Amino acid sequence: MEESTKNKILKLYDDGELEELHEILAPYVANGEPFALHINASFSLAGSMETEAEYSKRYVEQMKKASEGGIAAASYRMGVNHLYGDDVKQDYKLASMYFERAIAQGDSYTKFTYGFSIYYGTDENPQDKVRGLKLMQEAAAEGIEKAARELELISKSQ
Repeated sequence: MEESTKNKILKLYDDGELEELHEILAPYVANGEPFALHINASFSLAGSMETEAEYSKRYVEQMKKASEGGIAAASYRMGVNHLYGDDVKQDYKLASMYFERAIAQGDSYTKFTYGFSIYYGTDENPQDKVRGLKLMQEAAAEGIEKAARELELISKSQ
């Protein structure tokens, strides 16, 4: 997909022009284009008669394919879905897998959130201060302000 088409799609999405957006996305979604799947999964048309259960199923299927296709934001969302059990069965191992994928796909915010989680450790994620700190440092270097603030707090507490 050309960058100009992606920009038009994002503008239509931001402007709430969902009918026109749906028309542009349709052929790309039919061809399994990851960016289109990610955007298409993010909304349901009011007049589509799609039930909440149908939307949830479509959302998961399309986000999963977008994640597999290299869309970091889709990987992050699937991680969050599995972490909290939203639209899917709660599964901490799958959540970690999706977060790791989002990190590998270059998502700075996931570096912060997942780094924070493993730095402190949770019931779901065993503590790994070295890796957690490294991920938060990378996120801060990539402009994530929350990571910079957290690193400041960590530094003050030591």
